[in-house]
Amino acid sequence: MRIVVGVAGGIAAYKACEVVSRLVKAGHEVRVTMTPAAAQFVAPLTFRALSGHDVGMQSGDEPEGPISHVTLSHWAEAMVIAPATAALMARLATGNPSEMVSLVYLGFRGPVVLAPAMEPEMWEHPRTQANLRTLQQDGVHIVGPVYGRMASGLEGWGRMAEPSDVVDALDDVTAPKDLTGLRLVITAGATWEYFDPVRLLTNPSTGLMGVMLANQAARRGASVTLVAGPTATHPLHPAVEKRSVVSAREMLDAVSAAMPQANVLIGAAAVSDFRPAERLDQKAHKEAVGLSWNMERNPDVIRIMAEQYRGQKLLIGFAAETENALEQAAKKRAAKGLDAVVANFVGDGQGFGEGLHQAWLVTESGVQALEGSSKTLTATQILDWIRNQTKGA
Repeated sequence: MRIVVGVAGGIAAYKACEVVSRLVKAGHEVRVTMTPAAAQFVAPLTFRALSGHDVGMQSGDEPEGPISHVTLSHWAEAMVIAPATAALMARLATGNPSEMVSLVYLGFRGPVVLAPAMEPEMWEHPRTQANLRTLQQDGVHIVGPVYGRMASGLEGWGRMAEPSDVVDALDDVTAPKDLTGLRLVITAGATWEYFDPVRLLTNPSTGLMGVMLANQAARRGASVTLVAGPTATHPLHPAVEKRSVVSAREMLDAVSAAMPQANVLIGAAAVSDFRPAERLDQKAHKEAVGLSWNMERNPDVIRIMAEQYRGQKLLIGFAAETENALEQAAKKRAAKGLDAVVANFVGDGQGFGEGLHQAWLVTESGVQALEGSSKTLTATQILDWIRNQTKGA
């Protein structure tokens, strides 16, 4: 997506650096405009380095050629203004285009997300609140401010929302609602299988992939139930219903309870294949424990769901492999009767968490490489495939 980020003067301008960084990391094209006052807090060179493009402050700067504000307002698909001071909000609400940010805003006709930042008394002033209402009536989406300590040392409402919340708000506003009407059950994270109260069997899964799928699906209009192991603690979209579990058997119970109302199951969790045959109630001291421990197989959650719902619901699994990922994913899809399996390599810094990532979608019709090395992009492409399968391309 093509995004213009407008930055106003104020101590919160430093947070705009992270906003731009997050947007670029997510694969967006970003251009930055600043008020002259903003340049007193963060140098334009910083935003040039983060975005890869020159920064505009006045109409005479022309970073995008002649009449840059017109070029940018027509180029952009979305606009983020963070931070927005009381002065900038007043200019935007009254249509006073005295610098590049307000010039681009007046010429732009797409979604705008604005993050106010100012002292509490300024935020509470009737004029600021009137300007706020005007901007909201104009269709501007407001995120924050939040309660906290201000640059003056005072506390109150006026602190700029965190950069992650600003980016999330933009995602909510711009996401297509093409999954509306679908009900998804998504599993995420590792399961824990206890030997005794202090020892357990698990794996390095952080649950990030499942959480990203859940958040994006919710933004795109789906009803989402996330069945999450203990490691899946990443921030969730408020529309996602989370059911926390610990063991594989608990995950099976939670998924079984949610599936009758669902259209789609995405098994992104790394479910432990085995568990101790006996869980001790007290810690087993090492002197009393041998070098082996009796184990038994855990239920295969997605296989059990496929046996029950094959042909009735869309079923997607994951295959995390250290070698022959595509071959193993194809075998898993056929053996378990799944509609698709997402294959990816793990180990040596790959696969888990936010490290290197490469994935393929394996279906009956063949293999589709999922573009990019970001789990965000992978989640988007998986959900696009689900949309096409359930609603047509």
